[in-house]
Amino acid sequence: MERARDDVLVGLSPEERVRACLGMVSDGTTASDDDIQGLGGDLIQQVDDDQPAPLAFAYRCFLELAGAGAGRFLQGCDVFHPHVLGLRRAAEELLAGTGLALTGEDRVILMHQGTQFDFLRGAGEDPEVWSYCEDDTAPTRSHARFTDWLFANVQEQTHAWAHLAYWPKIS
Repeated sequence: MERARDDVLVGLSPEERVRACLGMVSDGTTASDDDIQGLGGDLIQQVDDDQPAPLAFAYRCFLELAGAGAGRFLQGCDVFHPHVLGLRRAAEELLAGTGLALTGEDRVILMHQGTQFDFLRGAGEDPEVWSYCEDDTAPTRSHARFTDWLFANVQEQTHAWAHLAYWPKIS
């Protein structure tokens, strides 16, 4: 069944891939249609201005469609506005003293508990995603495209929330 879900994204543009992923998030358990809230132009500009790296097209689409939140999706991570603001500074603080640094083309898109972060690296409309955790010796490429990263998170989270939704209540 997961293979069929992968095939859904083949041949789609980055915007169509983002829309398809968010459609999967809107499963009634992870999020409802009303839970998925996008950002307007002024707030997207605020996100763009917060970091020196250009705002990639696929990531901009994500912000437009779900940048203000998406129900339980990525709950517990700093990924939605306004928490996405200042992530680069937080990532740089995490890297301080390691000899590692972000480049001018790196845009931090997610931080989890101040100990790990994901970032876009490189130019293009759907750039690579790299990950770093405080115990790592260096960042590693985790996904070839932002939309692959988004899809992997959608698969993991929708599966987890579907499983949790059916746990029996303990009385």
